[in-house]
Amino acid sequence: FEAAGLHHVGGDATFFLWLDAGDRADGLASALLERGVVVAPGAFFGPAGAGYLRLALVPTLEECRRAAGLLASVVGVQGGVEPRPAA
Repeated sequence: FEAAGLHHVGGDATFFLWLDAGDRADGLASALLERGVVVAPGAFFGPAGAGYLRLALVPTLEECRRAAGLLASVVGVQGGVEPRPAA
């Protein structure tokens, strides 16, 4: 995900992966859904989640790899994502 310009935030002890997608979060979520990958825009979980994507890493490893590849291609098509400054 880092290679696609999406930075992981949060802890490691969970099967949820939060990615900082900036102002492209909703567009990326829609583009991924069109390709069969369901992610949740962070704004669904409240105002503090705006600009993030939440992925549940519960499918098979192969399905997760496929989703990561699709995410990288969608980010490439949309021009990448600039990380937010550290809080």
